[in-house]
Amino acid sequence: FTNDVSHELRTPITAARGQLEVALYTAKTTEEYREAIGGALEEVERLGRFVQGMLSLSLAESGQLALRKEQIDVVEVAQSIAEQFKIPAEEARVTLSVEVPESLAAEVDRLLFERLVSNLLSNAIKYTPPEGKVTLRLAAVGDFVELIVEDTGCGIPVEHLPRIFDRLYRVPGENTARTRGLGLGLSFVSWIVQAHGGTIHVDSTVGKGSRFAVALPLRAERDGGVKPGAA
Repeated sequence: FTNDVSHELRTPITAARGQLEVALYTAKTTEEYREAIGGALEEVERLGRFVQGMLSLSLAESGQLALRKEQIDVVEVAQSIAEQFKIPAEEARVTLSVEVPESLAAEVDRLLFERLVSNLLSNAIKYTPPEGKVTLRLAAVGDFVELIVEDTGCGIPVEHLPRIFDRLYRVPGENTARTRGLGLGLSFVSWIVQAHGGTIHVDSTVGKGSRFAVALPLRAERDGGVKPGAA
């Protein structure tokens, strides 16, 4: 884990340093300065996102991140998040579809539910090739709200499925090498699901795509505690 963290920190630091050295020693025009400094800023922002992600996950896993559950319309929230991903999906030439009922009330932490939907959609779009499709579905199933994010992406080899929710774990391969990520999104997804007393199940076929199915209780526990469930 320490080796993985060191690598994730070293990569943006090295890239930012290289850009700043270009600005300091070789840039001559205003455009060259702006390009080098802009590149360095992108790497610093990536480093900041990684540190913030690690901090949030650490707080969550240590029990210091309290849930604030309230009854909300999860359909409205999911549609709002999906709307934010329309442009990234279009840029990636990926069709993003949303299949939801008119409304569905559930007692969840709104910010964490937003993070859950956002992370799953981001991952799906990231690993789906051009002309592919990502579908978001919501439905009430018994006492649970079922959230499904399905894609026609590269898929995950079966031997890697048990580790995809580990911190900083990224499935090795050509598709991963081309795609930049922090390796924290699915770890946080897993914690959010467990903290709500829900479950998450993944089906994936290499070359065909993946399907993430999340089930969260429609009604919150009344004892005030955070009760992790199976993931």
